[in-house]
Amino acid sequence: MKKKAFEIPFIGYDRGQDYKWNFDVLIGQYGNPVIGIKIKNIVEQYSADPDMYENFHTILNQVVAIIGENRIVQKLDIFSKKQYKAEPSNEFLQQKYSDHFDGRLFKTIDTILLFTDLIDDKLKPKKKQYDFTEKNYKDLRDKCQKVYMLLEQNNCEPKFLHVEDFEYYIGGTLSMNFTKMPLFDNLKANNENLQIGNDFVKTISFVDVENIDLPSSVDTFSYLGGNGSAADTAVDNFSFINELENYKTIIYNQVISIPAQAQQQRDLDKKKKRHEGVAANNPSNGIIADEIGELLHNIALDGQLVVNAHFSMVFSAASFEEMENLESMIENKLFTKGIIVSKNAYNQLELWRSCIPGNAVELRQYDLFMTTSEAALCFFFKESYPVNEESNFYLRFTDRQGVPLKIDPADLPMSSGRINNRNKFVLGPSGSGKSFLMNNIVEQYLTYNYDVIIVDTGDSYSGTCSYKGGRYIQYTEEKPITMNPFLMDKSEFNIEKIEFLTNLIFLIWKGPDATMTSEQKSILDNVLMSYYHQYFNNGTEWYESKLTDELLLHLRKYNIHSEDIFSEVENENNQKTYYDILEIPFDAPTEEIKIKGRKKIAEKHPDKNKNNENYDVNDFYETYAAYETLTDEAKRKIYNETQMILIKSNEIIKRPETADDWNESMRHAIIKKIKDLEEKLSVPELSFNGFYEYCDKFLPIYLNNKKHNIKESEFNLRTFLFVLNDFYKGGRYGTTLNESADNTLFDEPFIVFEIDNVKDNPKLFPIVTLIIMDTFIQKMRLRKDRRKALIIEEAWKAIASKLMGGYILYLYKTVRKFWGEAVVVTQELDDIIGNAVVKDSIINNSDTFILLDQTKFKDNFDKIASLLSLNKVEQNKIFTINNLNNKHGRSRFKEFYMKRGSKGEVYGNEVALEQYLTYTTEKPEKSAVEYYVKSLGNYDKALEVFVKDIQNLGDTLPNLVSLVNLYKKPIDNKAIAFFKYMKKKHAGQNVWKAINIQLLNEQISFSELVNSKINDYV
Repeated sequence: MKKKAFEIPFIGYDRGQDYKWNFDVLIGQYGNPVIGIKIKNIVEQYSADPDMYENFHTILNQVVAIIGENRIVQKLDIFSKKQYKAEPSNEFLQQKYSDHFDGRLFKTIDTILLFTDLIDDKLKPKKKQYDFTEKNYKDLRDKCQKVYMLLEQNNCEPKFLHVEDFEYYIGGTLSMNFTKMPLFDNLKANNENLQIGNDFVKTISFVDVENIDLPSSVDTFSYLGGNGSAADTAVDNFSFINELENYKTIIYNQVISIPAQAQQQRDLDKKKKRHEGVAANNPSNGIIADEIGELLHNIALDGQLVVNAHFSMVFSAASFEEMENLESMIENKLFTKGIIVSKNAYNQLELWRSCIPGNAVELRQYDLFMTTSEAALCFFFKESYPVNEESNFYLRFTDRQGVPLKIDPADLPMSSGRINNRNKFVLGPSGSGKSFLMNNIVEQYLTYNYDVIIVDTGDSYSGTCSYKGGRYIQYTEEKPITMNPFLMDKSEFNIEKIEFLTNLIFLIWKGPDATMTSEQKSILDNVLMSYYHQYFNNGTEWYESKLTDELLLHLRKYNIHSEDIFSEVENENNQKTYYDILEIPFDAPTEEIKIKGRKKIAEKHPDKNKNNENYDVNDFYETYAAYETLTDEAKRKIYNETQMILIKSNEIIKRPETADDWNESMRHAIIKKIKDLEEKLSVPELSFNGFYEYCDKFLPIYLNNKKHNIKESEFNLRTFLFVLNDFYKGGRYGTTLNESADNTLFDEPFIVFEIDNVKDNPKLFPIVTLIIMDTFIQKMRLRKDRRKALIIEEAWKAIASKLMGGYILYLYKTVRKFWGEAVVVTQELDDIIGNAVVKDSIINNSDTFILLDQTKFKDNFDKIASLLSLNKVEQNKIFTINNLNNKHGRSRFKEFYMKRGSKGEVYGNEVALEQYLTYTTEKPEKSAVEYYVKSLGNYDKALEVFVKDIQNLGDTLPNLVSLVNLYKKPIDNKAIAFFKYMKKKHAGQNVWKAINIQLLNEQISFSELVNSKINDYV
């Protein structure tokens, strides 16, 4: 066997730092310069967007056009495997999450573009230097700079290669290992394959130039097939590479050699004429001539380049058998694409060497085939794997191949304009993993400076709440959740708050299904405005700064009108004395008073004025009272003293004579009325009790308006007060709206309100839900330096009525301003289709949608898609959820789709066993974990011991759960030994059925049974 040293096909580097270039140049074995750019294929795997493939195809075509004639464009897509390294964390569950994936292999794609000069095929055997010129060298550098700018403008993330980069990619190719420092081992070559060290390497050339078997037409992408719902999902033409498993490294070598176009077209024209000349003898020559003619026509019409192309795939495997299996799989996949690979690829060493970065020049003419640049670029690989998002705030989920990926759900998309708010809408049918996913999100949220409030009706968050040491509040009749939504300071008093309280009061009065009339809303708004006005302004002399007209408008609410004030002022200033009535002087003697008095009484007597239409009997009584008072010396003395006081008072308050005087008198009377009202309608406290008492005093005045009397049919005060009485002191729900929530709740970062016990109470359920939401708003306003999230599980349906639409809309719009988000979670399709509140308030103000497996909704998905603005591309992504062949080597997981702004991605919710036990919504599992927590007193320790006991038991999680729940405490060696004994004794039978029969027969507990049988199994 021949042995010789392997010749590296490069002679050195031209370092850019010596010339102030921002790249280094690799010098090939012919003296040809090689410039490299690392890029990211801009089509993310499973993005499902045909336009992205078309766009990248156009970019690559522009790259080829820029580089131009007499040059080679080489694109290498390097598929390798790396091991995930666990990230250290101070959080127990987050560390367990990292440990769960530690060491897991994942695939990476490195993509590099390399540009060099075309070498004449005649020079290659002798490795002669080609005709190098400085002008041509500068032209290559300039064009590569233009290519770089093009790639940068199109988000390809280009980076010029430097010496260390070239060394890495060349070394990786020579060792077929990109996961660690290259180790250059012996290389053995034969006609079938190579052997590098212990690894077997095979190169598959796509085209046998003696018999070019390619599809008659090719597109820039393909469609994912094989599973119905995903059939319309756009994927790369060679996406099957992602499905290959037992390889170490795969390099997909894509080469386009661009000859001088004028000469190439002349050669084609000659070839066409030759075939035409012999077409009469052989019809196939006529067909060839026609095809060449069509090609020349397209070149002239579209300006396409005629190129020589080469495509090959080199891969390494740990054994010969694995190499052969991979070869068979690749050939089969290519066959389905209409490509029959070359069976004459005996030049394995030569083909492999052409995969070395920058060494495509070694390809001989027999490994190239002629086509157009447009067609050749359809064979270029266009996909990349998703990468971590660069942000200080991120959540970790898995990508489609099963390794953690850092995703920023808020800050990065907000700053880039992808979303305008952090609100989320979560939809998934029962069993799709909604609550499990939300537990994962919440647990990660709480590793940041987050305040999270959850309103739940299914006990889904008790585990996470216990682990995080949060407050878990359950509503019971004995210990109801109490709030005081009426309590606020003046700075919080605004239109939105009044809107909320109006809805709350109406909800209590009429229920969630009623529609509030404009009259009812106006009355409730006004009574609330008056209630808070009396509380906040009593004793502040607020009226001094108000105009008289404003004060009159204020009094109208209390059924006091301007004409009432005017009449009082006029009467006060026109009041006659008894001396004026009898028309006598102040110092008249008693006898004169008697004479004139009798005369006046006679004139005013009713009998004398029977026929007088203007007669007022009060005049008679007033005259008689004057006569009685002034003719009695004692009474006259008292009366005179009283009049002296009034006279002095009138000297202070002068009788109005001018318009200004009248205005002053009116203002004085108005303010006196306001003071009387403040005393009569004072509000001692802000609570439902205080509001109820205020309604009892204010509404009779307000409703019995002199000008616009409110009818009972428009607002029935009696039934209003009667219904509200349930929430007044002494009523059935007398504490619900009157006792402030525990003040420490405002400092709690995590609170779960579990209101399952009131979900069937049609009166209380929506009220409790609504006041919890309002509590969140108060917390939101007070805790300005923290992120906030309000998560409403199925409880949101209680407030998704037309009545509550305004308040929900306010909540969704306001929370954004306070570094917060509102999240609604639902499972029913009917909940979102045709529900105006959901559509107008929740969906229209949520920029992030999370959808879980939608297979159940497939037949009706058009309605959901329309409602959530999901185009066909996004729908195709959604229907790949849980439908890919990506379960290999992974624990149980479920996928979900997260749409941020106009586009979304699919991620996996795969967690560590410790996290699963924390998040689980299965009652038996929750119960089993709680026994450990109760016994060990520490959630972290409980989870560690629980997981260790699964290993000690050597059985499944369900069996451990059943064992713990029977034992009612953490298992020990006795319980394990007994269980194994029973399994052996009842082999092939249901062991739990056997145990339960024994428990029933002996009428003892499981713990007693274990101890009673100790002699049998020890």
